[in-house]
Amino acid sequence: MNTYFQVSVVVPSARVEIVSAQLFELGCCGVVEEDISDGVRLTAYFEAAQNEAEIRQALVPYECRFEQVPDTDWTLSWRSFFRPVYPSPRMAICPPWDRVPDPPGGFAIAIDPQMAFGTGHHETTSLALLGLEKKIMSGDRVIDVGTGSGILSIAAVKLGASEVVAVDIEADAIENARANCVLNGVDTKVVLGQYSVDRVSDIFDVVVANIISSILLPMVPALAKRLHPEGYAILGGILDREREVFCTVLDRTDLVIDEMIEDGEWLCAIARKSR
Repeated sequence: MNTYFQVSVVVPSARVEIVSAQLFELGCCGVVEEDISDGVRLTAYFEAAQNEAEIRQALVPYECRFEQVPDTDWTLSWRSFFRPVYPSPRMAICPPWDRVPDPPGGFAIAIDPQMAFGTGHHETTSLALLGLEKKIMSGDRVIDVGTGSGILSIAAVKLGASEVVAVDIEADAIENARANCVLNGVDTKVVLGQYSVDRVSDIFDVVVANIISSILLPMVPALAKRLHPEGYAILGGILDREREVFCTVLDRTDLVIDEMIEDGEWLCAIARKSR
């Protein structure tokens, strides 16, 4: 049995998104938010190999509590917090143990998160889903970079994509995405690969990547190369304080922002190639 540890930290409500982003940048597998009387308790899960001292330093001045947890307990903890969410009137995201009906004119996606990121609860995921809803057209070919749980790939197929290439460098993510694609009946339209976007040579109508900024920003040139001249890139995982740096990176790769959608401190850019 793999062993993980959890880090619990209480932060003011206004700092939840900032500290959550820090936790993901430090390599956590997932974050659970719980409202309490004096703020919000964030519980983040890390593989045992992560550097505890580095995490403590990054979270100063907050007091942290570290506890070892087996991976089975991690999964059970997710189950207690994972409730259906509705990123848009046409989309519902739910766990397989709490199925909901399809919204009018739309669809429901069942996601078993296991150890991969992407349940639709985090603002970055919901923004990326909205971006897909805005831009995918019937018959589009899509690449989902850093697929995680596979949620964006599944949504892309449900929105009309004819084929999705879903890549992730983590074996656990690919395994989880494959299971979720089968669960939602889209496995024949999603091609999964455990490798980086640098290994991909095809051109796609839609490129989507919802990844923390420290990984996403250096990857933007490679993502732009995979985008059809008339296509759209949907890029999420950016904090509002990173807006200027993000826009500079896009400019250098001949991408222009068609629309910026926002939720709190989080941004998702819908970009296209400059014409």
